Amino acid sequence: MHGRPRKALKQEDETALSAKTQKLRSLQTQFLANHHNRIYSKEALDVSAKLLEVNPECYTAWNYRKLAVQHLLTNSDSDPHSIFQGELKLVEIALRKNFKSYGAWHHRKWVLSMGHSSIDNEMRLLNGFQKADPRNFHAWNYRRFVTELMKRSDEDELKYTEEVIGANFSNYSAWHNRR
Repeated sequence: MHGRPRKALKQEDETALSAKTQKLRSLQTQFLANHHNRIYSKEALDVSAKLLEVNPECYTAWNYRKLAVQHLLTNSDSDPHSIFQGELKLVEIALRKNFKSYGAWHHRKWVLSMGHSSIDNEMRLLNGFQKADPRNFHAWNYRRFVTELMKRSDEDELKYTEEVIGANFSNYSAWHNRR
């Protein structure tokens, strides 16, 4: 924080932080080796998933997931629906860690644009995130994307934003969402 002296960490906090750092470095090393060698096995996907659960801001891992999904769709007998459901579940875990993660929201849009998700489920998820943080512009941006896919009327969205603004007049994200 600005103007506040930094406190030294307790020994047990330093040890925990060191262990977390080593785990992250190990995951990153494994992930990058898989990515550079274009390995898209289940084990490689599990490593990237663990990395994203710890650090949803790893854009390279999200891009790797897209390449892996495309590879699986063209080179295996895997069920596309189950692959995409796995991706949506991973994104949701990442968003619960950091619901303002650009990469996670962008990956969710990509999955949804592939046509393998329930729009109703997306609206339920969005409502939960918007209740947790009504000003989260990432969720509002995703909401515009989802409502366009579901062909929701402008009047319905206007009514929704009026309700949100009624609850908190200074919600700039809701004001911005009005078309």
